[in-house]
Amino acid sequence: MEENAAFVNAVYDAAKAHPTYQQHFAGKPVVIVLDNAPAHSQTEELVCERDDLVLLRLAPYSPMCNPIEGCFSVLKAAIKRFLALSHDEMLSAPRGQMTELRMQLLEQAAEVCMNCMDLRLVNKMALHCAQAVAAAKRGEPMEYGT
Repeated sequence: MEENAAFVNAVYDAAKAHPTYQQHFAGKPVVIVLDNAPAHSQTEELVCERDDLVLLRLAPYSPMCNPIEGCFSVLKAAIKRFLALSHDEMLSAPRGQMTELRMQLLEQAAEVCMNCMDLRLVNKMALHCAQAVAAAKRGEPMEYGT
């Protein structure tokens, strides 16, 4: 928890010191958005109190507002496809070696599939989130899985 608070404090300090903030946003609050990961549960209490710092927490389950959720979803799907193709190899492992082989396959899957996480995907997910937020501002209902 202290590590997350230290990170938030560092982000705040970096934002305030950045020339763009100083030139265009001086006097405006710094807004940092936290998701509902358990590691963030006490961050608000541990962050240094500042009048111009706003911490916003996403709703309990709001992947449509968090681009990293979409990116991880694509990565997990790629890893699952890789592992499905390795199913016979996993099952042919000698007794007692299956756990080690499973770890090796997971590491190999992560390495092979990591290239799906590129700038195009990140931009696509950021746009998807921006569209979801715009729809919410218009009062449209949130849809999961779109």
